[in-house]
Amino acid sequence: MKNLIIALTLIVSLDAFAFNGKPYNQNYDPQRDPFSDFKLALQDASPDNKLILIVLGGDWCSWCHRLGSFIKKNESIKKNLEDTFVVMKLNVSEENSNQKFLSYLPEPKGYPYFVIIDSEGKVVGDQNTGGLEQGGSYSSTEFAGFISKWSKANK
Repeated sequence: MKNLIIALTLIVSLDAFAFNGKPYNQNYDPQRDPFSDFKLALQDASPDNKLILIVLGGDWCSWCHRLGSFIKKNESIKKNLEDTFVVMKLNVSEENSNQKFLSYLPEPKGYPYFVIIDSEGKVVGDQNTGGLEQGGSYSSTEFAGFISKWSKANK
């Protein structure tokens, strides 16, 4: 009975967390269908002519966790990121490499890896996040520059 209560609590917690954003940008879930997620992201991007930022990574990736923490701690970065992009996380792991979906994208050169797609579904850029790193985290200045570059390019 105790295990059932714990399991139900976890399920409710996960559902509550999913409502804080879109299901496709909550975590690197190996069970998610990237084709369905991309379709939803495209639908969300189109009305506002936003770009889609696909973040390739996984729960195994320490820099992916650092990226998530960095964005959560930096409200202005988070706001500008959300104003410019619809963010979609794509799991790449031994459990599910999502090879078929990845075959449509540029080959990643490290993780996390960014692929930028316009609101019509065309790949317009890609980037390793190494240039945005500073020490054990990310540089607010470099990250703001990345967002600004794509915001201007999308006008």
